[in-house]
This record gives sequence, C-alpha cells and structure tokens, in this order.
Amino acid sequence: MALKRFPWLVLLLVMWPAQADDSDQQLTEARTVFLRGVDGDKTAVRDALRQFRTLSHNHPKEPVFIAYLGACMTLRGRDAANNIEKGRLTEEGLAQIDLALKLLAESGDKGSPRALDTKLVAVNAFIHIPSFFNRHGEGKRLLQEILAHPSFDGMAAGFKAAAYMAAALVARGDHDDEAYRRYLNLAASTDPEGRDGKTASKMLEEK
Repeated sequence: MALKRFPWLVLLLVMWPAQADDSDQQLTEARTVFLRGVDGDKTAVRDALRQFRTLSHNHPKEPVFIAYLGACMTLRGRDAANNIEKGRLTEEGLAQIDLALKLLAESGDKGSPRALDTKLVAVNAFIHIPSFFNRHGEGKRLLQEILAHPSFDGMAAGFKAAAYMAAALVARGDHDDEAYRRYLNLAASTDPEGRDGKTASKMLEEK
C-alpha cells in the first residue's frame, strides 16, 4: 500500500474531556472543519483557514492556533494548481508552524494537551510534505518527544491513536515493517472506534 494514499490522514479531531473556555470549543469546531479539508474538501480547507486565522489573531500567544493555521496553508499548497504556488503556500505554512513551535518553546508549556497537539500538527506537516523541504527528520524527532512524554499516557485515546498512526507511517517510510505493524496495532487497539483506530484496522487487513 503506497504511503501517498494516506496524506494527512493522521491529523485527527481530539475531543478533550472538558471544555475549559470558549477558545477550546472554537478549537474543536475549527479542527472538525480542518479534518474535512484533510480528507480533500477544498472548501473546508478555506473555511478552516479563515477560522484559524481569526483564532490566531484573537489569541496571538496560543501556539496551537498558529500551528493549525500553518497546516491549513500547507493543505492549500497541496491543492494548488501549479508547483510554484504549491511551494509558496507550503513555505508560508511552514513559517507559521515554525512560529508556533518557537512560541511553544518560549512559553515553557511542555506537557499540556494543547502543547502536545501543537507538536503533533507539526509532526504531520513535516512528515507528509515533499522531502526537499527537509523537515522529515525534525518531524521524527518531535514525534519521539510526544511518544516519550510523561503526559502522553494521560492524553485522549484519539490523540494517542493519531500519534501511533504517525509513527506507523514513519516506520513504513523507513521500511521497518515490524515497527509499522506494531504502531498500527497500537493505533487500532487504543481507539478502535475512532478515526485513526478504524483506519489502522483497515490498513492491517490490507497488509
């Protein structure tokens, strides 16, 4: 099964157990639209871009909104009609993701759900864009930080399944079949009725 069949598949909707404030609810709603864009809905990409642009404007110190804004831009790059636009939009999106990671590092927040969500957005952007952007290694490093973080086990099942799915696809790209199957099984068992859990199960069946 070619890896290219699953672009951006591992970016997921993470439903936190409680909504702390209006911005959490707005994040959840905007992420839902974003995922429709991930699945190929170009209108949803534009809508998510607009929502995350507003959220990042209203909350300029919140890295998670900026990371999703950057991811939306890279999706626009994915959908662009020519290579020049693809490259320009992807670079603009990466700049926003870099800014989000910089703000996250400066904030000192290393283990909140939003912090880990920010990193996972970056991971999926970095491991799925073309290799000539030279972000794959950084994506793998961030992914290992997420998986090894003390807060990881306490994260929502959907988030953990998405991280395992990302790890499976990295292993696939590295031609490590044992790790690929291990992470797919973890994704499937961690959130069997969720987005990534169901996808992992299908991929295991087709393996």
